[in-house]
Order: sequence, then C-alpha cells, then structure tokens
Amino acid sequence: MKRKPKQLREPAGRILRDLFRQPAAEFYAQPMLHINCHGQVQVENCREILLYDSSQIRLDMGRWEVTLYGDGLELCAASRGQLLLRGRVLRTEFSYKEEQ
Repeated sequence: MKRKPKQLREPAGRILRDLFRQPAAEFYAQPMLHINCHGQVQVENCREILLYDSSQIRLDMGRWEVTLYGDGLELCAASRGQLLLRGRVLRTEFSYKEEQ
C-alpha cells in the first residue's frame, strides 16, 4: 500500500496573525468613495474638486475622475483628507485617466 504524502499545516498562530494584521501603509492613502442610500457621499483622499454646483460635482481621484449628478448637492464638510456631500445622487460616472 502506498502512503499519502503528509500535508504541511501552518501553525494557527501564524494564520491568525496574518488574518488580523494591518494592511500596507499605502492602503489608507488610496482614494475611496462611500455612497449610502440616504443621500450622503463620503470621499477620502480626493486630489482635487474639479467642478462643483448643486447639480454635479467632479472629483479627481488619482487615476479616475468621478462625477456625481443629482439634485440639491451640497458640500457639507471639506478637510484635508475627506469630503462630505449631501443631496439626492441620481447618477455616478467614472472616467479612467490615461497615464501622462
């Protein structure tokens, strides 16, 4: 009878450590867009606001430009790392920017 080769198992401690470790530092510097169903949009690490009025806002998110269209869009808070937008978002458009 032929024996099966032994499968190597990783120690449980290593698995748990890898599971709960912090992500790489650049993970938190990436642009993020959070849209909830109550008319609130939170943007993190946006590079620049390219266009803003009550019906649309266009954001430079690095490799992407994001345009939000809606009614009564209001920029409630803007800090170095975050934007908070409220209003009725009707449509979202993503445009990929070519490398320059």
